[in-house]
Amino acid sequence: MLVEPPESQTRQSPHCGHASSTAGHAEIVITAEWVRDLRGSVGQMTSEFSAEPLSDRERAAWSAALSMADDLRALVSGTLTPETGLGQADFLVLTRLQAAPEYRLAGLKALAAKLEWSPSRLSHHLKRMKTRGLVELAYEADGQLIVNATDAAVRTMETAAVLHARAVRRFFLSEVTEDEREVVVELARRIRTQRAASTE
Repeated sequence: MLVEPPESQTRQSPHCGHASSTAGHAEIVITAEWVRDLRGSVGQMTSEFSAEPLSDRERAAWSAALSMADDLRALVSGTLTPETGLGQADFLVLTRLQAAPEYRLAGLKALAAKLEWSPSRLSHHLKRMKTRGLVELAYEADGQLIVNATDAAVRTMETAAVLHARAVRRFFLSEVTEDEREVVVELARRIRTQRAASTE
């Protein structure tokens, strides 16, 4: 919805008694009233969704989405942790390191961004992982943090990767059809797009 300036808020160019010769249109005079109207129209667009309490069906859909994510994380972690000792956060960090050359990444902020964690959260967790012998932390001359997975962590991830794949297939992929998988992927893409737009 666009707010057009009222006729009283346009004026002719003083040149030749008609609209500006360069633009070929009436010259728009921005007034405080027009800005208020424009803000109101934007507010309408951003509040187009009802503020009424969720219906039973809407609430059930929302709860199901949250519960499914929580249940899948619990089921997969419940498979990995007893066999490997890796918690969900450990596995996420090591998966990112696994994708890097020689299980090595430079920069705390870069790794935090990949995980979508705050640098503070990642820093605390890396210290715990170091204590448990999963990563080695070092600093370059410029102060940049270097994170390396230990040999023990690399061996553990070899086992964890197999268990993870089996768990995902058992608890998720086996429960959905090919068409349902595509729906889940597309829905996740749309929500990810909204999240990205909201942070711009």
